Amino acid sequence: MEIITYQDQYKTAVRELIFEIAEKEFGHHSRNGRPDLSNIKEVYQTQRGNFWLALDSGKLVGTIGLREIGQGIGHFTRFYVDKDYRRKGIGSKLFFTLIEFAKKNNYKKIFLATASDQKAANKFYTKMGLKRIYSPPDELPHSSTDDVFYEIDF
Repeated sequence: MEIITYQDQYKTAVRELIFEIAEKEFGHHSRNGRPDLSNIKEVYQTQRGNFWLALDSGKLVGTIGLREIGQGIGHFTRFYVDKDYRRKGIGSKLFFTLIEFAKKNNYKKIFLATASDQKAANKFYTKMGLKRIYSPPDELPHSSTDDVFYEIDF
């Protein structure tokens, strides 16, 4: 299993993995069609952001993204792991890759939005030491299904 930075050859696989998990597994349908996934390089891999992939023998099994939303503040998003690969440390490897990148790039804080029905995700974030907040900053993009917010301070 390896973690790599996003490459366009995985564009279709990224869209399919996220659709499969977000919509089919969790029922979180997108009204806007997730346009960021059509432009990952432009959206995530510019202005001190990045997007990573977890691969198992070349097969995409996980994703995570980080965007700077201003003044050393980041938005942690698109964190998905294929259901057949969960609880095997892949999520932790993706998470720590993002954290290390944020530290090296002098981020001050990272915010994350998720849904309360994402029990395993919320448990993971708490285990990783993220602090739950009850009022997200105005700059934090989130969907109508997001009702739980976290932050990481560096």
